[in-house]
Amino acid sequence: MNNLTENTQPVSSSIYENLLSQFNYAPLTILYEYIKSLDTQDYTQMLKALMEKARQNDDVNRQLQAWEQESVRPNRSRFLVKLINHTDQALEVGENDLSLNADEQAFMNILPWDIQALKFDFFYSRPLGSRSKDIFKRFIIFGDQALGFRFDFGLRVNTSFGVISPTLTPVRTNKVASIGTTPIKCVTRIIHSSNEEPYGFTVEITLS
Repeated sequence: MNNLTENTQPVSSSIYENLLSQFNYAPLTILYEYIKSLDTQDYTQMLKALMEKARQNDDVNRQLQAWEQESVRPNRSRFLVKLINHTDQALEVGENDLSLNADEQAFMNILPWDIQALKFDFFYSRPLGSRSKDIFKRFIIFGDQALGFRFDFGLRVNTSFGVISPTLTPVRTNKVASIGTTPIKCVTRIIHSSNEEPYGFTVEITLS
């Protein structure tokens, strides 16, 4: 019996579903578009590419989990991003208010079909007895006016004063919006958050 990795025969449409059903890191429609972008009919090459993306997804998840669990420097609130690009488009970092240097900006550029993890530690200051305040409020643009999206994110801590002690309520912002003449579908959601100060959280952005 031939080993799976030794099969170099072209893939017929009847076995695409069987191939893609082995992977669950993305919807089947996305996986199908991905293997179409490979410009090959070789089963082995498709399988290797899908396995590599699945490993990349697992690696990013492990990295995010490690960052979520590690100690953060005093007076810092950790903000993490899982960025999933389910398209064949590359998007460079554009306008932002993060004071990125050239290396940091290049690292954050989005590659086609990429999955990456980003980490930010923002200054957290909320003196005892202070009123509601924004801890951080930032934005970053990926792409340009032809094809791109804007990502707004932030953390605000609302304070309500009770008889004994104040009640703190974190309000987390994460919004994405297509800004180019060619629209791109982009969605975001919070996938992890801390209930205690300094209220770190993790978001996931998916482009398709």
